[in-house]
Amino acid sequence: MFKPLVLLAMFGSAQMAMAEALPTENSLVTVTAVGSVTTPNDEAQLVFGYEEQGKDKAVLASNVNLRLKQGIAALKKADPKARLSLDSYRTYAVYDEAVAKLQKREAQQVGWRVSQHVRLVTGDLAALPATVAATQKVLALRSVNFGLSEETTTKLEQRRVEAAYRSLEEQVGFIAGAMRRPVSDAKLESLDFGESPVDKIYVTGSKLNREDIGEVEEPSLQPGETRLQLRATAKVRFK
Repeated sequence: MFKPLVLLAMFGSAQMAMAEALPTENSLVTVTAVGSVTTPNDEAQLVFGYEEQGKDKAVLASNVNLRLKQGIAALKKADPKARLSLDSYRTYAVYDEAVAKLQKREAQQVGWRVSQHVRLVTGDLAALPATVAATQKVLALRSVNFGLSEETTTKLEQRRVEAAYRSLEEQVGFIAGAMRRPVSDAKLESLDFGESPVDKIYVTGSKLNREDIGEVEEPSLQPGETRLQLRATAKVRFK
């Protein structure tokens, strides 16, 4: 009964000896690390629009143009520093498809539908609910998305690289400890950033994509935050 136990103990001791004797000189190790940084969103993109349907295409276009002109004036008054741009303009025919299907005939054109949208980009998030409420009296709010300004994104990129490099240093330290080697024995031979699917951006906050919120009271909009991740891959040689 004791003989198998003795053999097992001897086998375990031999395995430990082999593990301890595993040579690590001139070893080339591939190390992967992920760094991330998080910051509050400081910019919002909103799309407002207006649409009319009828038989006279010229009248429809005139009405939509006038409504967009009023909406843009409201946006400029509410947020003078915001960036505005026309997002889309669509004119398309409307057919009586439902009736034609019931009557088993080809659909016929019964009118036109004209729509136009304007995009607002702003960094004044504190005034955003009031801006939305004022504009919704004229235009429908189509979508809201929060994110980072170009300036903030550039600053975060530097911090993201630094975070990835710090994480890489930690990983090298862990590997050196497992190999029972001092970190000073490690030499960096190559280093790559962001060449993998782990290079990600996570954005939180209010994201609305609806035809019309249907409110004129100030909405509750949460800017949220953005988290950026970057992968660093290095080849490290232990002398």
